[in-house]
Formats: sequence, structure tokens, C-alpha cells
Amino acid sequence: MQSSGGLARLPAMTLSQTLVRMDDWLIDHLFQSVADRLPERLTALHLGLSCQLGALMLNGLSLLLPVLLFGATLGTMIDGILIWGVSLAFFLGMRRSAPMVRPGMLNPLRPMLRAMRLLSVGFLAYQFFRNMGAPAGAFWLIDQLNTISMILFSVGLYLVACQPHPPRQRMAGRRGTVIEGVWSAGGRIGS
Repeated sequence: MQSSGGLARLPAMTLSQTLVRMDDWLIDHLFQSVADRLPERLTALHLGLSCQLGALMLNGLSLLLPVLLFGATLGTMIDGILIWGVSLAFFLGMRRSAPMVRPGMLNPLRPMLRAMRLLSVGFLAYQFFRNMGAPAGAFWLIDQLNTISMILFSVGLYLVACQPHPPRQRMAGRRGTVIEGVWSAGGRIGS
């Protein structure tokens, strides 16, 4: 039997392989290019952690608004408060794992957080779908705050997964590079 062109030679990809390729493409082509254009003082890791903190604060605000606007009690908000607590624990864990990301080495957070990134994109798509039919009003504002919070959370996860670049070599005025490390003359000038 004769095969029908090049399509017969391509292996079929499973759903998990497709999701992994989508995740890699988002990091490599979208977020890494943003991370490469950041100023030297602002790394993608710090910007990602800032997005995570912003998401945490907006999520907390969306929990507080029903209490302030409608007089909701702690009992009716307990599930949201517990989810916010888990989000806070996740942020603190991310912050503690930040020293693992070093310039010139592979970013260990990229494979570690793949499932979390894919879940956040899935929940973000669900949130957009849910907001399409939401009526305007106070609940609309709360839903929008949750959506913005989820966008910041997802963007923060992708920025944290970007590869850090080694710092540029520092220059001392216009004379040349700064001597780093042990001097050949034992630290004495003019020897």
C-alpha cells in the first residue's frame, strides 16, 4: 500500500504533548522576548513576582467588596478566603524559591510550574467565558477584578519561568572593564 504523502509520517500528538508545546511556545516566543527587553535592573523573575503579588491583592479586594457592599458574612465568604490563603502560601513559596533562578543556568521553575501554568490558562479561559454573559452591576465589577487578578497571576507564572540572562559586564568610566576577581599583583598597585 502506498501512503498518502507526508501526513502519514507525522506522529499523532496527544493532548498532553499539544499542551506542553503550547506552553513552551508561549514562554519562548512571547514572554521570553518581553523578558529580554526588560531593563537590566528589572528581571523577569521580579516582574513575575510583582504580578503575582498584584493578583493576590486584587483577589483580596474582590473578596472584600461583597462584605463592604452587601454585608456578606465571613461564613458566606469562607471558601474564597481559604482559596486566597492558598494563593498567599503559593506566593510565599514562589518568593522563597526565587534564589534558585540564577543567570547563566537553566531556570528550574520552568518545568516545576508547568502544570500550574496550564491550569491557570484553563481557569483564565473559563473566567473569560463566564464573564461574557455577566450582567452589569456590582457583581460585574467583582468578576472583572477576578479576571484581572487571574490575568496577572498567569502572566506572573510565565514571566517567572523565563530564562534569566547573565548580567552585562560593567564598565568603569571610559577606560575599560572593571577588574573582577583576584588581581595578579596581589592587590597592590604598581608592583
